[in-house]
Amino acid sequence: MQLQTDIVMKKINPFSVLTVIIFAVMMTSCSTVAFTGRRRLLLYDDGQITSLSDQSYRELIDTVKLSTNVAQTAMVTQVGRRLTSALDVYLRTTGQESLLKGINWEYKLVQSKQVNAFCMPSGKIVFYEGIMPYCTTPDFVAVVMGHEIAHAVARHGNERMSQQAVLNTAGVVASELIGYTAKTSYAQDLFNMAYSVGSEVGVLLPFSRKHELEADEIGLIIMAIAGYDIEQAPIFWQRMMDGGSQQVPELFSTHPSDARRIQSIRNEIPKVRAFVAKIQ
Repeated sequence: MQLQTDIVMKKINPFSVLTVIIFAVMMTSCSTVAFTGRRRLLLYDDGQITSLSDQSYRELIDTVKLSTNVAQTAMVTQVGRRLTSALDVYLRTTGQESLLKGINWEYKLVQSKQVNAFCMPSGKIVFYEGIMPYCTTPDFVAVVMGHEIAHAVARHGNERMSQQAVLNTAGVVASELIGYTAKTSYAQDLFNMAYSVGSEVGVLLPFSRKHELEADEIGLIIMAIAGYDIEQAPIFWQRMMDGGSQQVPELFSTHPSDARRIQSIRNEIPKVRAFVAKIQ
């Protein structure tokens, strides 16, 4: 029986098996991203993601100090409320309120020198004080916050987790299949190494960069719906680039280069204006 199994396994193309697995998963779990219509894979329930993100948010808030800068805190909160209110109204009036499932907006400015901001999948938005020297106007705050809100509405966190789950499963299956034909453990070890590096650089990071550019696009739409000046978006990113932030080569980065991002945003502005004109 073992001999027969070995003969059968030698005739199996591991990558054909991977194709079947991935195709089956994608056929049963595909949906489209709000505003852009891009097809994406979501394997996790929104409730699971909300629970995980809320837990992470609570852990973070317990370990940081809220900003004592009254003016900056007020600006972050006011911009956040204006953006999310406009977005909520738009989604509800267009019958897309399901996109708000599990999202409860909150806005915090915390003490940290990090030049960063994020929005949890559950709608918890956190700005670090380190980014505020770049966010000197409500429009600039709206650029950053619109981008972060877009990640939540587009379910990018769920998509990244789903991609990783598929890659991990496919890697285990392919590794086991190749193990049947490998004369030594070296071949299997080599495959494991190549798969790990190849999937990270070739799949996950490019998808992450795609998420960033998509969040820029959706963020512009959210800004425009809320009445902010989207022409300020490329100006903001130019300020960030001129600020001297160091970047690793784009191939190995989760974010697009500043120059690429700025050009992409400039290209999107006329499209966003046309989109908003249709819904007004």
